[in-house]
Amino acid sequence: MAKVLVIGASGRIGSKIVKELDKNSEGIEVLLGTHEVEVAKKWKNEGRDAVAFDLNNPEEFPGVLEGVERLFLLTTYTSDMLFQAKMMVDAAKEAGVKHIVHLGVFTSRHDPIPHFVWHDLIESYIASSGISWTNIHPNVVTESVLVTDPPMTETNSFTIMCGDAPQGWACTDDIAAVAATVLREGPSKHSGKDYYISIDVLRASEVANILSEAAGRELKCNYVDKEQQVAMFDQITSAPVRSYMESATITMELTRTEKFAAQNVRRDDVMTVVGRPGTTMKKWAESYFNSTK
Repeated sequence: MAKVLVIGASGRIGSKIVKELDKNSEGIEVLLGTHEVEVAKKWKNEGRDAVAFDLNNPEEFPGVLEGVERLFLLTTYTSDMLFQAKMMVDAAKEAGVKHIVHLGVFTSRHDPIPHFVWHDLIESYIASSGISWTNIHPNVVTESVLVTDPPMTETNSFTIMCGDAPQGWACTDDIAAVAATVLREGPSKHSGKDYYISIDVLRASEVANILSEAAGRELKCNYVDKEQQVAMFDQITSAPVRSYMESATITMELTRTEKFAAQNVRRDDVMTVVGRPGTTMKKWAESYFNSTK
């Protein structure tokens, strides 16, 4: 049995990877990783194999990685990701981990965006470690349209920070399905592979039309300009988080001015890995609004 550690198992993507692995765990045993001590205790009480640890504390890594053969590597969305990833890869090599599955971004490897470069450097470092690797590159996460306060169901609107420019979309169910399949099937099938997920390329106005049709009511798009973004992100007190969000502002501005053509491509490696088509915005919206009725 190959032991698989899923970092971020309580998160938006990690939790779905665990659900996918629960559907078919043939040949593997799953270790759930989280930074939340109480969540790990809850899982253990439920009979799950779980561990709580801090990605910023490498001293914990050797114990966490003991016996682990395959690792899903998901770092925090802060500038700390470089430190976290390097320390984890070093510890994984020392522990004898055979396969790292890294969740990255939809990179062209030539993007003038700090956090895209950070992901590129992490992937290069993993490759240089000698450990078998697979990188998963999703485009803009579909569920990001739900990240509004108050929620979209109350305001009948969603927020976009890059104007009405086209961008590629990838839903978390697809990301999780690809990651789980790679973790289950292992390096003999997926070593050295880069998988890209960008199922639709849509403008925000097109997304609004799709969401409105699925919801059965008009949903409007609220555009947040660069100045508003800078003002919001200036309020972030954590320097590592603020650095990441300042980088995200560059992404949004390049997208808004349609200078980010490398992201505006369709690529369905869900079909390549899982054997089914990736989820379109229309299909996702229909499923989401049906579940909220």
